[in-house]
Amino acid sequence: MRSRPHLFILGAGATKATIPNGDKYGRQSPVMENFMQEIGIDGLLDGVKLKTKSNNIEAIYSELASKPEYTDVVRKIEDGIVNHYRKMQIPDKPTLYDCLILSLRSKDCIATFNWDPLLIQAYNRVNKITRDLPQMLFLHSCVEVGVCEDCKHFEPYHNRFCSECGKPLVSPRLLYPVKNKDYSQNVYIQDAWYRLQYYLEKACIVTIWGYSAPESDKKAKQMMLKAFSSDYRPLDQIEVIDIATEDVLYKTWQPFAKNTNYHLNIYRSLIESLIGEFPRRSIEGYVKRNIEGWWDSSTLKLKECKTFDELALLMKPLIENESQNNYNVI
Repeated sequence: MRSRPHLFILGAGATKATIPNGDKYGRQSPVMENFMQEIGIDGLLDGVKLKTKSNNIEAIYSELASKPEYTDVVRKIEDGIVNHYRKMQIPDKPTLYDCLILSLRSKDCIATFNWDPLLIQAYNRVNKITRDLPQMLFLHSCVEVGVCEDCKHFEPYHNRFCSECGKPLVSPRLLYPVKNKDYSQNVYIQDAWYRLQYYLEKACIVTIWGYSAPESDKKAKQMMLKAFSSDYRPLDQIEVIDIATEDVLYKTWQPFAKNTNYHLNIYRSLIESLIGEFPRRSIEGYVKRNIEGWWDSSTLKLKECKTFDELALLMKPLIENESQNNYNVI
């Protein structure tokens, strides 16, 4: 069990928790409700006749995308979304995304539904502390993902040219919030979902952070549940990190917990979850406590740090032990 991965699944709430006061320049990461107003493109709806009375981008976009007469409006909305997220910059100080990435290892995985570039920006700076970092999957694509159409290599879009063959990178189209999403619409998204299926089947712990599984992601939730429920796994764990009420969260994620014999824990913050107590050792700590019957607690716990030197110093004992092939809980 110790060699199995820890899978994190992120939604918009994770980015909101990571930059509660906005990005480096105060730019916000919007949630679905009032999305267009928050990024300043609601003027594109002037003169548009909508049946929906909702301010939710999913309801608005789905209706517009179904009407050929609004093709130009849809394109402008898409351009506005990409432009907003491309401008986002992670704050200079360590964020929860930096803590998350540094608290997992290469056998683990972070899969995100978010379009913003903050996760990649965090990854690019914590890899100066260690290169043993988790895999990352962008399930609806991301404005910072670049793809080489020639050799199918994926890397940060701002690199401009493929590091494998030198051809220009292109940015795969984002998967927008229509009710019937096509997860095979491009090679990047299709590959991300294939890989997610692997991690859902193999993970010992699945942590869902700030993802509400909205109605427009119904197919996505069904695909995830099918992969996760391929076996009965009574020793595995589901964690949910969210600020919604417990009743809502249990109702949303109980189908996943069923196959783990209802091992479902709800937390309000990342620091409270298993990686909070066992950074870089979440699986080892879980097995030691819940399988081997250990009654003690870790002496090295995750905490928010003011500088990257402080964060590196916090993780140093764990990383040094890893260089000696020692993955024991400290």
